Amino acid sequence: MALRRYSTLRGRRTRLDEALLERFAMSRPGYLYLLHVAPRLDRFLIPRTGGRLSSTGVDKVGLLTTTGARTGLERTQPLAFIDDGDGLLAVGSNYGRPNHPAWSHNLLADPSCIVEFRGPPAPYEAVLLEGDERAQAFATVVDFYRGYEQYRRRCAPRTIRVFRLWPA
Repeated sequence: MALRRYSTLRGRRTRLDEALLERFAMSRPGYLYLLHVAPRLDRFLIPRTGGRLSSTGVDKVGLLTTTGARTGLERTQPLAFIDDGDGLLAVGSNYGRPNHPAWSHNLLADPSCIVEFRGPPAPYEAVLLEGDERAQAFATVVDFYRGYEQYRRRCAPRTIRVFRLWPA
């Protein structure tokens, strides 16, 4: 496996720092960091940096605020967002665990949400992608971070939900 790979999404080979961060994130210590430490840091960092800086770098992670499907309360979750030119992609990988993440259930019940990513919080609408559109979006997601392919294999037979978010 080559350290630096070509990324269609970026239109170039990954920089050395991107390749090293991806390799770390795909390791066991990286997985544990992303699962347990990064979300706590991101809840602190993202609001204080205008939605730009997170525990994994600049313009990679934002905050998604949904309305709880059962409780009706606001729920905020740090989440990687991928800007594919047609909106933001949000991936319900749940780190490859067998169940869908709670935020994806919330979006299915109420697609209105607030996203704080690359700027101040703004209202968005979410649509669950299916069929060919989902397959293309998932290919983009894997191009962004190869670990999503590991998550897909790990959580099978569950299909990872992919949402497209548009400004409301």
